[in-house]
Amino acid sequence: MKKIGKLAVITFIKIGLQAIILLLISINASGINYTAYRAGKAPVIDGIGNEDCWSKVSWAYINQPFDGKALPDSADYYGRYKAVWTPSRIYVLMEITDDKLVDNRVHPSDNYWEDDCAEFFIDEDYTPQGHECGADAFNAFAYHIAAVARDKNNYINGSIVSLDSPDAINHVIDLGTDCNTGKALNLDDHVVTRINKNGNKYTWELEFKIFDKTYNQASTTNTPVILTPNKIIGFAIAYCDNDNGKRESMIGTVPNHNDYNGKYPFYRFTNEFGTLTLNDTILSTTTENKINLIPKVIISPNPVANTLNVALNNNDWQHSTIRIFNVLGQTVLWQKTEDNNTQINVSGLQPGIYILEVSNLGGKILQKFLKEKF
Repeated sequence: MKKIGKLAVITFIKIGLQAIILLLISINASGINYTAYRAGKAPVIDGIGNEDCWSKVSWAYINQPFDGKALPDSADYYGRYKAVWTPSRIYVLMEITDDKLVDNRVHPSDNYWEDDCAEFFIDEDYTPQGHECGADAFNAFAYHIAAVARDKNNYINGSIVSLDSPDAINHVIDLGTDCNTGKALNLDDHVVTRINKNGNKYTWELEFKIFDKTYNQASTTNTPVILTPNKIIGFAIAYCDNDNGKRESMIGTVPNHNDYNGKYPFYRFTNEFGTLTLNDTILSTTTENKINLIPKVIISPNPVANTLNVALNNNDWQHSTIRIFNVLGQTVLWQKTEDNNTQINVSGLQPGIYILEVSNLGGKILQKFLKEKF
């Protein structure tokens, strides 16, 4: 199963006599486009999540049905997450309420999407493209991480063990160049996962290596990318809930994904992923937890053929300038905004990838979109 979504926020505010640049911490409760702040010290992956960096960032919700079904009752399922980064890793803290964990398939690649698992969709360069398997396999990764721990000493026939067992591992699976799901890859070395159980609440703490599309599944020397400030990564999370032997619901961070038969189904294309934007504000014991004055923009549809709708959530950004750039950085369209909702006729643009910029004295918001044939 694979992927999802789009969006990037870059807003700078000068504070104090020294003109310190600080991007305010965002609640971004929708979870679609998340600003991740830099951890001064990497968290310890133990499933506890009591490090200082976690206390200074906001939760985002995992509450959008990907399968068109109704959202489960909160006693059956509830989810939220946080994220931070260092130059070498992405870290995620996730809380999941699940009243029943089921994993009846012993081999990790046996219908792995049917069991209770978390899916992390990661597109290193945030580019609309295919990614499911075959030649497109590593344009993005769709990590399926088992919610039930198995014995790490026996990959094929590992027995179920408690989450706190020293032999526990939550296997990580994704398709590679072979599209046969029975030959899906073991990617345990990409993700470190620890889960702590308290009743029906499970606290997941995860550490991700980020690989780009040059990843070679036959090589043992793949090198994770070095992460840098302002980098935008295609990103989404989904939780697959199984109470009776197969997946009953799939709840994620991006809305409107009942599109298995649509033009860009998320498990095959990255077009509908959300984003993870890496901000260079370093979270330390002196960092203030200032929450959400960051504006957000939602554009739709994406991809677009004719009219692009631009919606802003912050009244301070009603009077702004919208510019659209092509991949060469050339301005191809611009217009002023007068309220929170603007329509732009893009029918005259050539098919391809474009960047939409909304700017005023408060800063800039950037959003990537795909223009398709009219």
